[in-house]
Amino acid sequence: MQSRSKQNVLGIDVSHHNGKVNWQQVAAAGYKFVYLKLTEGKSYIDNTTYNNYIAAKNAGLRVGFYHFAHPNNDPIAEVNFFLQKLGDMKADLPHCLDLEESKGLSKAKISAFALKWMEYLQSKTGITPILYTGYSFLGNFTNTMAKYPLWIARYSGSNRAKGFNSPGSSTIWRSWAMFQFTDSGKVSGINGNVDINEMDLTFFKSIDSGVGLIGDANPPSSYRRGDSGLGVKELQQNLLKLGEKLPRYGADGQFGEELELAVKAFQVRNKLDPDGIAGKQTLAKVADQINELNKPNEADLPKVTSLGDKYSFQVRAKKDIGVYKYSNLAENQRILKQDTVFSVYGYTEGVKAYAVPDGFVQAKDVDELAVTIKTGGLSTDMEAEFRAFLKAEGIDSELNINAIGNPSAEIIVAGLNQVKVKQFLDQKDWWYEEK
Repeated sequence: MQSRSKQNVLGIDVSHHNGKVNWQQVAAAGYKFVYLKLTEGKSYIDNTTYNNYIAAKNAGLRVGFYHFAHPNNDPIAEVNFFLQKLGDMKADLPHCLDLEESKGLSKAKISAFALKWMEYLQSKTGITPILYTGYSFLGNFTNTMAKYPLWIARYSGSNRAKGFNSPGSSTIWRSWAMFQFTDSGKVSGINGNVDINEMDLTFFKSIDSGVGLIGDANPPSSYRRGDSGLGVKELQQNLLKLGEKLPRYGADGQFGEELELAVKAFQVRNKLDPDGIAGKQTLAKVADQINELNKPNEADLPKVTSLGDKYSFQVRAKKDIGVYKYSNLAENQRILKQDTVFSVYGYTEGVKAYAVPDGFVQAKDVDELAVTIKTGGLSTDMEAEFRAFLKAEGIDSELNINAIGNPSAEIIVAGLNQVKVKQFLDQKDWWYEEK
């Protein structure tokens, strides 16, 4: 993942552990945002959050909220609790799932919890959430989480205040949206240590809508004229992707007459009540269409040559590898463990990907397993024709001839060479068996 940059935006995250904060001093020190702990599990609420929210807003900081998760709970119940306690408070930053404890659960169950939490919250609010976790905990997530921004924490041993320049690499995320590089920071206005974070500048620009106003009583799953903030901005961005027009203000994070007209147009087009309010049904319809839009165009997908059952062959994963939904290797669905053996039923042009029962794997990530093919009744002319075929196809495998009794031949091949040999023998209608 990328290194830190002086262009990035600095911010902090706090909870009741940080005590009383002088937010004017924090802002004067150059910090642009804060994440406040709001809830934990299904019953705990941080009682300092609301006062910090008001004061940080008044000081000009962008405010976001995080939920500390217990993955042995029902993720739907945790999201509902978080949203209930969020109430009238309007976030300027994506809502955050803080997941850093396994509670003894497997990797699959942890990822399933996280994915359901994120998807449900997104459907309820229209805001794409962010995942916070520690670098040492990254191995507990599968590639299903790659579509969500990552807030990664990693510190530097005895020099924790300075932190790493980069959190390290990941097999799932190519980059981080936020990097918590120390838990021992010193910030004016806060007594003791505090977590300090960098937000990637590109990510900041993509979500920034300024400091939203407070005192808006609309629930977070409903946006209407007069609202502002991150949820409004993402709604505008999505409507523009879906072809609606916002010619004057674009995605400015402000819900005015122009956005109201665009919402009504979208509602009419989708046979919804055209009230101009982006409520539960409208947000869900927008989310469905954005997900559909993000699917690759069939015309843009590489051509797949099918092998069927007869010509399928087996391979072994060289390492933990992804199984992709599409042949252009987009949308990683799950992980196959190293040394898993499975069958290939097709391949793409250039042999970049192999088709497996429920998706595609990268050809370079697997080893083809060799088999022995034995023929019988092989005459001298047939042997010569077989050798000519192998030379023409560039198959560098030894053809072992047994001239005693019924003349036969054996060849050891793997992968697509195995397919070519079997197809050749079938075209010639020669008998063979596979060992």
